[in-house]
Amino acid sequence: MMTNTERMKDHLIRQFFDKPVISAEIDALGAELELLHQVYQDLKEKRWIDTGEGMQLDNIGTIVNRSRVIDNAVPLMFFGFQEQPNALTFDAGRFRQDDETWLTSTRLNDERYRKILWLKIFKDVSTATADDIIHALSVIFNAASISLEEVGNAKLFIGIGRRALPDDIYFMSSVNLIIKAGGVGIYAIESYDYDHFFGFQDQNNAKGFDSGCFADLLSGYGG
Repeated sequence: MMTNTERMKDHLIRQFFDKPVISAEIDALGAELELLHQVYQDLKEKRWIDTGEGMQLDNIGTIVNRSRVIDNAVPLMFFGFQEQPNALTFDAGRFRQDDETWLTSTRLNDERYRKILWLKIFKDVSTATADDIIHALSVIFNAASISLEEVGNAKLFIGIGRRALPDDIYFMSSVNLIIKAGGVGIYAIESYDYDHFFGFQDQNNAKGFDSGCFADLLSGYGG
């Protein structure tokens, strides 16, 4: 593909061919035109979620009302007990003071922020079908397998085909982008290792006692 400089030189009349002065003028003008062309290309292409970076994504976030900063998304490390997220032992963790929070905010990098922006837009236009719910959960948890089960009284039992870490759970709660219809609640959410979960003969990919692992119920959801 020819540059602006090459195109201008290609249109010179023959008497100006190989003239150093006019060639230098065209080179200088062509460089400015190339820069201007690149700016217009960036305006056209980088105002999109998949191609934008930095401030461009922040501006998209302003439009869809979703900040790059997610409040109370990550548990801090203090002394605690085994079942507490990010807890440390006596020799490694200090006690949390009464005036200290145990959750901190996080600022998303561009790659993760793109996912959140798409999820926000998807939630805003969603009709809350089962496919919509599965899609949103698969993006939030980066899981290839999501299962839904109706358990009565307008409640859903959700299965995440990936072992969820404490950080994943708090991040999910903080972004609040799970899609569900109005009046429909979440009965429980479980996470499991899709390749090694214990189950029964009629369940796809299930393993027996000798190789299967039990699923974990995520805290904060139930009844």
